[in-house]
Amino acid sequence: MVQSKSPKWQLRWRCGRWWWKVFKLLLKIPLVIGLLLSVVVLYRAFTASTPASTLDILNNAQTAGVDDGLKMERAHRLAGALRISTISYEPGKQETGELLKLHRYLEKEFPAVHNCSFVKREIINVYSLLYTVTGTSPDKLPYMLASHLDVVPADPEHWEVDPFSGKIVNNTYIYGRGTIDDKGGVLGILEALEYLIKKGERPQRSFFIAFGHDEEVSGKQGAQEIARVLLKRGVDRLDFVLDEGYTVTRYIFPGTRKHVALVGVSEKGYLTLELSVNGSPGHSSFPPWESAIGILSEAITKLEKNKLPSMFGTGPERSTFEYLAPHVGFLHRLLYSNMWLFSGFMARIMEKEALSNAYVRTTSAITVFHGGIKENVVPAHAKATINHRVHPSQTISEVIEFDKRTIDDPRVEIKVKASKEAHTVSPYGPDDVQFNLIARSIYQTFDDVVVIPGVLIANTDTRWYLGLSSHLYRFFPTVIYPQDTNRYHGIDERISIDNYQQAVSFYYRVMKNADLIIGHVASTTAHQQREL
Repeated sequence: MVQSKSPKWQLRWRCGRWWWKVFKLLLKIPLVIGLLLSVVVLYRAFTASTPASTLDILNNAQTAGVDDGLKMERAHRLAGALRISTISYEPGKQETGELLKLHRYLEKEFPAVHNCSFVKREIINVYSLLYTVTGTSPDKLPYMLASHLDVVPADPEHWEVDPFSGKIVNNTYIYGRGTIDDKGGVLGILEALEYLIKKGERPQRSFFIAFGHDEEVSGKQGAQEIARVLLKRGVDRLDFVLDEGYTVTRYIFPGTRKHVALVGVSEKGYLTLELSVNGSPGHSSFPPWESAIGILSEAITKLEKNKLPSMFGTGPERSTFEYLAPHVGFLHRLLYSNMWLFSGFMARIMEKEALSNAYVRTTSAITVFHGGIKENVVPAHAKATINHRVHPSQTISEVIEFDKRTIDDPRVEIKVKASKEAHTVSPYGPDDVQFNLIARSIYQTFDDVVVIPGVLIANTDTRWYLGLSSHLYRFFPTVIYPQDTNRYHGIDERISIDNYQQAVSFYYRVMKNADLIIGHVASTTAHQQREL
């Protein structure tokens, strides 16, 4: 006779079946989550689109036409300005006579601007220039266009042409120090205003044109003084400020063959620290156990091996790729349109190259090292300079604290030599009028381009204009390809004549669009200025 199973055994058997069902259900949960994630990722990739506020102008991206004669006239005027060597060597050491010479040159070459009843030119702190253009509707919020008059030194030995010859090569390129940094901006703005005035036009909105004379060595005597003058006059709310910055480029971002116009909506901070160690002096024949140089070298090694954390996803760099998503191939679109999921992966990719690494974190560069006076003398003192470019998501104090924790040696003294906090991120996006005014002007000027926001890793005069506006943008309207980026402050700086014409056209369109877009994003019926 078969005995029935005991109630205790039956309970165990039923519990076992229940746990097995739970176990099988738990196995399915990751599959369900993975499926849902896949659906979301694919949906975002397929629906990625250009911000709505720029859709109405994408069909108007052709370069504005101009006759060849006028184009060459403008090229020769820029070339003339390049022959004036307005070099800044260091704070307080500049070619001041050349700056005054440039003042006179601009006055001579742009007679309509300098003899116009609604344009006022002022000399600020001897060498900088401030123009006030009074519009027909002075009650409207004014804005500012900015560039700078000075340039960095250039060693003629390594150039194809004399860096201050302003030579036009093959009627194609204008060579000279300052073509892209930043006399191209100075002359481009004045050319646009000269053209507007000669057409018998007057802008509705008032605006300022600010040309500092010492941007390359801090801007304290130029742009800072211009800002002080405006603030004293009660000008503390400009609609936007547009200064030099990124350009139109290509082949920088994987996945797209379009031209990309990167507009700086923020700017990295600046921190210079001096590290010093006081050790025991002595003779090299019986040296101390540790030297000042050795202690300082170990501290520097720690800083180089322990980088500050990646800040990818905490600033505009995430938006940089989300704006690109509609314009890349499908595989890259999967990545760019789903930064909420792939930020960590993207950060690790960007850390592999020096340029992209600088985009996502505060950088550290050892720039100066002093120690020792003689080969057989152990020095008592050593010091080094470290320069940080601070990400907008970090503060100066956070970086200093990180360095102290990383070095972790009380014998290393840390002293702040110079500092400037990173700039607040200016508004951008489909609903921001000021950002889209600039984007609109870019789309109207350049072919096959996409406009994206980003963080400028260098520094500009906008640091001194932070008190004048909450909308500061950094963009220079020319096309620079990867192989030409080392021409900035480098050898054979140049701009093509066609690109320079585009710069003039861009600034003109900014002036015209500023009148069209007042308090709202322009509609599809807004008149497009395309004749320049």
